[in-house]
Amino acid sequence: MSRLSDQCPVGTGRLPPDSMRRILILGLLLGLLTFGVLTARLWQLQILRHDELEEKALEQQTREFSSTAGRGTIYAVGGEPLAVSASVQNVALSPRDVLSLVPEGEGATGEERRRDRERKQEALYRALARDLGGILEIPEETVLRRLSRTGSAWEVLARKVEEDRADQVRELIEARGLEGCVSLVTDSRRYYPEGSLAAHVIGFVNGEDHGAYGLEAAFDRELAGESGKVLTAKNAAGTEMPTPYTALSDGVRGWDLHTTLDAGIQRYAEKALEEGIRKYEAVNGGFCVVLQPKTGAVLALASSPCYDPNQPGEILDEQLSAGLERLAQDPSVEGSTRQKAYDRARFIQWSSKCLNTAYEPGSTFKPIVMSAALEEHAVSPEDRFHCTGSMQVGGWSIRCSARAGHGSQSLQEALMNSCNPAHIVIGQRLGAETFYRYWQAFGFSDKTGIELPGESGSRFWEPEAFLGPNGITSLATASFGQRFLVNPIQLAAALSAVINGGHLMEPYLVSSVEDADGRVIRRHDPREIRRVISQETSDLVRGFMEQVVAEGTGKNAAVEGYRIGGKTGSSQTSEKDHTIVSFAGFAPADDPAFLVLLAYDCPRPAAPGSSLTAAGIPISGGYMAAPMAGELIANILRHLGYAPERADAGETVVPALTGRTLASARALLEEPGLKVRTIGDGGFVIDQFPPAGTGMPRGGTVVVQLGEAGEGPDLQDADRAAFSGVRGVAKQEVRQ
Repeated sequence: MSRLSDQCPVGTGRLPPDSMRRILILGLLLGLLTFGVLTARLWQLQILRHDELEEKALEQQTREFSSTAGRGTIYAVGGEPLAVSASVQNVALSPRDVLSLVPEGEGATGEERRRDRERKQEALYRALARDLGGILEIPEETVLRRLSRTGSAWEVLARKVEEDRADQVRELIEARGLEGCVSLVTDSRRYYPEGSLAAHVIGFVNGEDHGAYGLEAAFDRELAGESGKVLTAKNAAGTEMPTPYTALSDGVRGWDLHTTLDAGIQRYAEKALEEGIRKYEAVNGGFCVVLQPKTGAVLALASSPCYDPNQPGEILDEQLSAGLERLAQDPSVEGSTRQKAYDRARFIQWSSKCLNTAYEPGSTFKPIVMSAALEEHAVSPEDRFHCTGSMQVGGWSIRCSARAGHGSQSLQEALMNSCNPAHIVIGQRLGAETFYRYWQAFGFSDKTGIELPGESGSRFWEPEAFLGPNGITSLATASFGQRFLVNPIQLAAALSAVINGGHLMEPYLVSSVEDADGRVIRRHDPREIRRVISQETSDLVRGFMEQVVAEGTGKNAAVEGYRIGGKTGSSQTSEKDHTIVSFAGFAPADDPAFLVLLAYDCPRPAAPGSSLTAAGIPISGGYMAAPMAGELIANILRHLGYAPERADAGETVVPALTGRTLASARALLEEPGLKVRTIGDGGFVIDQFPPAGTGMPRGGTVVVQLGEAGEGPDLQDADRAAFSGVRGVAKQEVRQ
């Protein structure tokens, strides 16, 4: 057993070598461990959490603001701006910095100095609230409430302030020495210089400058661009340093959209729509589509009710506004109910009937059925059809618009008279399977893909039901355009294929997307989806449709000096007294430059079950939509530079008289120097010879058939039925 003196000799003061070695190793291990922990911590802070901590440091040392780049411009054809962005300012307040401007209090005691400082602070705050509130048109209490948040360094007082007011704020900052206390940050504001023009196409942006509806929403990413960043420094106390704003990165302006819309045509379309709605008291508004048949380019889209995208939340429609007013005055209605009604009213105004809703097209669908039957050789121009006024199909009696029937008529006359029984026979000859195939070929089973959100699809019978043994009635009603739904864009595209040589074109609104330097980023060229019918069939049906306007149900669309083709429609819905009257027309008839689809939704009848309005106008496409569409077509032709064909010297053109009172017809004939001879009794003209648009020597006689309002014309589906024998009598009268 060793002694203690042997391990540690007395007086030496040194540890044995083994003990020293152990201590050194232990110290080294502790050092390495400490260094490892510090290294790991530094690795975590400097490497792993670098971005996070850098962001926190910047947040503590700086204030960062977004600098909006400005959305791209939306243009109409010819460069007319429909949506633009302009620079505005956001005004912000730093209550913490304002507090530092309050001078120290004066007085003998600490309490007196405290009270004096509070008085000075209140005086400063009230003066600032008065000045800023007056400039920005906000309540002083709002500014005072923001100033009371003394721990905050950023309180937005007003957004999207116009430059004239921003200049006043700048003058106030300079006059009162408010640098760092009141700040202006550049932003942009969206303007729609034409107000409600093409609102349903353009759409609008929400409070965060994102597109909410229309092209603004569909092309939000392209239009928005990239926001820039602006920084300003602040000290450890959070007080903003008196340094100017420094732009770290400039915003990139959004791309521009060049649309196919013609602003002039859009104005004419909206005018025709609103005038007709007012004249015929259309309860549910209406719609108008103007399409270029050869390309699919949309020249105009109008829908009512409408709104102003500069103030999208404002209810402009009188009926909607009146309904909300009644709810507001009713004390029994809860606030949540009023809010829901307001939200629904806004949604109705924002929705486009051209795109977001589907409807029964009625007789405007008949040219499509006839085209398919001619293409398949199921009928020929030489065929004749006999109409007795009704037809039995599958146990149902389907009536014709002419209660007494049209008698024997050619294929062309069947379209001119808009005869339902004749078209039922045409549909039967075509057959359900082939009918359904052409339904798909004309594009009704697919959405058009137009560059707008919310396009509705069509609604048709399921193939099993339509093609089955019980589908005979469905085929019959489909043959004259009833009991299925299409959206107006689909129908306009299909009718364009009927008249353009058989080419189903894709409808489109945006011709190109360009950057701020004018470089084309994306271009939309006309795209043919498929060939549906032959040129021969197209030429034949287009000629038939010209005769519809010259002598048939669409004669009220005739315009002196212009060749117009078209088809009327009066589709009865499942609701009582709810008829959608429409007209699809095109011009020039021999080489269509555009197609118009105009409709009024639910003209108000004079009384329940009545086929007339309070003004005595028959509720039908021929008496309502056709004359308004004719005027619209003439305006578009003149806008596009088409001069009317003048009558030969000594001749004039016979005006459209159908639907007018006898006194009105006489007055209209006096100007071109024509005489009038009447046949029958009644106060309204229900037929005429020669037909509207015919050239006639001045001093000649126009023979008119008189009857009561609603007599003779088709009030259920077509728009007019010729009286038996009037042609022969009229020709004889003219010769005499």
